[in-house]
Amino acid sequence: MQETQVGQSLKQHVNWVRTSVDKPETIVLIHGVGHDLTYWDRQIEALCDAYNVVAFDFPGHGRSPGKPEEWSFDYAAAVVATLIEEVSATPVHLVGISFGGMIAQVTTLARPDLVRSLTLIGTASRFPDAVRAGMRTRAETVRSSGMAAIVQSSLERWFTSETRMKRPDIMDRLTKTMLGNDPVTHAAIWDIMSELDIHSRLGEVRCPTLILVGEHDPITPPSAARDLLDAIPSAELHIIPNASHIITVEAPSQINDAMTAFLSACSPVRPV
Repeated sequence: MQETQVGQSLKQHVNWVRTSVDKPETIVLIHGVGHDLTYWDRQIEALCDAYNVVAFDFPGHGRSPGKPEEWSFDYAAAVVATLIEEVSATPVHLVGISFGGMIAQVTTLARPDLVRSLTLIGTASRFPDAVRAGMRTRAETVRSSGMAAIVQSSLERWFTSETRMKRPDIMDRLTKTMLGNDPVTHAAIWDIMSELDIHSRLGEVRCPTLILVGEHDPITPPSAARDLLDAIPSAELHIIPNASHIITVEAPSQINDAMTAFLSACSPVRPV
């Protein structure tokens, strides 16, 4: 999609929220596949006093309409770049979880001028062949059987058994969100994820980078996070104990503390 078309689509269709416009710096949050901007609620609450915080629904998610055939990493990066230019006159702190972290990497490589710092949460830059095959199988399952066929397995991979037992409210919330997804869009995204391999380019990332991963993440495990750490020149890694994949929801206090310390250290203008 051409940049002008992405700009028009953003203004017409992409749902986004902003906490303020008067802070020195802006944070842009990119959610994971199948989720929406509301899953950043704990991070928005923790960061909004010091930063202009922006979160948005990717096309085909939440309140943003979208077509499955539009999806590619280049398209996703163009959407993010257009949003950044809309909400900030200066480079932003870009944060992404899971699929959102992959998009954050692609955006940073495509438009380094727009990114002041990068936070990558539970994500990767490449996958083993067996994982790629599993992603394609997941896409086919959703196409043939709908979103209900993958909800339980998703929850089991996203959260530890302790969290699933103690927080039925979170499980219920995510179940309802997932069932509201368009299965064709969901499958299209898993197909493009299965082709991701940008690892050889990560040496081009020059901004400060924070990598966060759950100790028990089975999807993008600590080994994938160390892979990112080895490839990105100015990166640091924090492994969150007793947590799985969606650590922004499962361990919000630990994530917020790590992000606050990192952003304060890498910001030329210290928040007050």
